Amino acid sequence: MGAETCSDEEYKPRYQWRETWPGESKQDFSGFDAAELFGRIQVDTTTSGKEHLWRWNGGFASWVRQRIMPQQGWAATAREASRMVEDHYAKLKEMHGR
Repeated sequence: MGAETCSDEEYKPRYQWRETWPGESKQDFSGFDAAELFGRIQVDTTTSGKEHLWRWNGGFASWVRQRIMPQQGWAATAREASRMVEDHYAKLKEMHGR
């Protein structure tokens, strides 16, 4: 994700993250478990008081029938936001027996 460097203490994403809008140089990424889209992270540029934080959104998987809240929030870094989405996804998988 982006040009961030990863120290030994930073979160290392478990899934693949790809640019949501390839080639447009936006700080916006979608998370995939194989072909299944399960979440998104992006730099927030519109929410008052949250500008420049990473917004995360989970619960995108096609098989989700029951939601876990919150399914979105903000984090200081892309890696922290990806951790929030991936943790949310793990809870959904457990709840849905996947």
